[in-house]
Amino acid sequence: MTSAQRGPLIAGTWLVGLGLVFLIRQAMAIPWSEAWPLFVILVGVASAVGVALRGARGISGLWDFTWPVAWIVVGIVLLLSTTGRLGQGPVELAVEYWPWVLVVLGVWFVLGAILPGGAPVETLELPLDGATEANVRIQFGAGELSSGVAAAGHLVDGDFRGGVVHRVDRPGSVRLEQDTSHGLPWLDHRSTWTVGLTAEVPLDLRIDTGAARARLDLTELNVRRLEVHTGASDTRVRLPRAAGATTVKAEAGAASLTFEVPSGVAARIRSRIGLGSSQIDETRFPRSGDGYESADYAGAENRVEIDVSGGVGSVKIVGID
Repeated sequence: MTSAQRGPLIAGTWLVGLGLVFLIRQAMAIPWSEAWPLFVILVGVASAVGVALRGARGISGLWDFTWPVAWIVVGIVLLLSTTGRLGQGPVELAVEYWPWVLVVLGVWFVLGAILPGGAPVETLELPLDGATEANVRIQFGAGELSSGVAAAGHLVDGDFRGGVVHRVDRPGSVRLEQDTSHGLPWLDHRSTWTVGLTAEVPLDLRIDTGAARARLDLTELNVRRLEVHTGASDTRVRLPRAAGATTVKAEAGAASLTFEVPSGVAARIRSRIGLGSSQIDETRFPRSGDGYESADYAGAENRVEIDVSGGVGSVKIVGID
């Protein structure tokens, strides 16, 4: 089934499901204070339809049904609870059964890590096409993201479990996004990207992540400007070793954000975190004014300027060999 067919079918499932929620609530003659778990069940059913349309098969495909089934089961239990069929309220149920829920989910995740996943894996190779500079934007909502160096002559390449949509604006400029025609990443299936980025020309890179785990190795790249915008994520970035002057701007939500600065690279750092912590390696980057700065920053051949702001989270900037 093509993406063009999957999209309308998934949208139709949501519309039919919403209609059924209202009809069931009317037929059962129950108030919304008791009927609201029907929406939880709807999320699970719609997600399961998305997984089925994607064609999950065999034992490996079971992983993709993890969250749909979990949503359905939780919704049914909550509905029985709010309507008084279980004799316990949602709070009492949570207190009594949440440890068992954690155990079951933990076992399932272990099995999912051992068995190969059923989400589609796409490969992508985009050529430089003679570009003398590169601009890459990666929008990655949920899952695991890692980066390295692309093969010679490539702007970007890599493997994209869960699917990828790309848009080339001009030679050397591309945007990568998760393919939601296969369902919502993490809710419906695992999403794991391994992205190669060009090291042959100067690069401007922007990363937007949500509930993701990101490991970005930019050591061998010629990054001029890096923008990192994160949500509830765990992000670790290894900065370039010999890119000349690099500017880094990061905005973090409820995130853990770590920057690793290679030896031989000077840094000027400014960190503004609302409710959280900033841990700066002051042996490499002593305090200077309202920030931190390497003693040799002004005359360093390779240097990076880091500006980090955020709400609730932690920022760590460390020196590495």
